[in-house]
Amino acid sequence: MQTEPASPPGTGRWKPGFNEYLIGGIAALMLVGILFVIAFYTIPSERLQLAELQPAYRVAREADFPVGTSRVINWGERVILVVRTGEQSYAALQGTGPNDGCILRWDAPSLRVESPCSYLVYDLHGNVVRGLSTVPLLRYAVYVREGNVFVTRS
Repeated sequence: MQTEPASPPGTGRWKPGFNEYLIGGIAALMLVGILFVIAFYTIPSERLQLAELQPAYRVAREADFPVGTSRVINWGERVILVVRTGEQSYAALQGTGPNDGCILRWDAPSLRVESPCSYLVYDLHGNVVRGLSTVPLLRYAVYVREGNVFVTRS
């Protein structure tokens, strides 16, 4: 069995071992992480919009909101029931019953808003039509701009 003669120090060629590859990999990962953080903070992202701070909330496109239908939306902590009653007419009311907190629903044939929990019935102005309550619903203003339906604070 022949063995290679040992080369004098400084004359042989250096080969990286496991430790060198491990340190190089860790350094590369750290560099990628730092670049990711820099990119995350320097590339402009979509503006943060908190629903509670917005003056209006987009409900839907007008084309996706047929006449006689309704939408229940969450605007921050508010629940709002938006009803399209005609080609250019909308109504927006508080979406939860003031007495029971139940989500209200739109009854298209009778043109009324109903509470399925307490059987209260409201008109499109938020007034109680039937039931044992006198507390009306909050109203919200609705407008259409560029084909989109928006709700604003009352």
